[in-house]
Amino acid sequence: MVCKDSEARRDYVIGLLIKLGFQVHFKPQGSFFIFAELPENWLFSDVDFVENLIKKAGVAAVPGCGFFHPPTNGQRYQRRYVRFAFCKSIATLTAASERISELVSGKDDSMLRK
Repeated sequence: MVCKDSEARRDYVIGLLIKLGFQVHFKPQGSFFIFAELPENWLFSDVDFVENLIKKAGVAAVPGCGFFHPPTNGQRYQRRYVRFAFCKSIATLTAASERISELVSGKDDSMLRK
């Protein structure tokens, strides 16, 4: 069972990601990581997103492709997920959420959507 403090952090990050268009298919019950699918209308891969997130927003995440077998037959889902950690303080999560929101809200032309 997740303690109340961790649960609040988890729910905060999940709420932010959903608001930004990410899909969260599973709410973690005992870890500090959220595995979220990139919004459907985004043109770039998990690696592209994470590189931009680190370089332009100063926020770290992990591309999900490392958690899948290599793609076969043109499968793309392996390149659509990002792993976020929510084990930081609320102040850090709040600052990160503001940076992520600014980056993906269209204020940065390099984060093109369909």
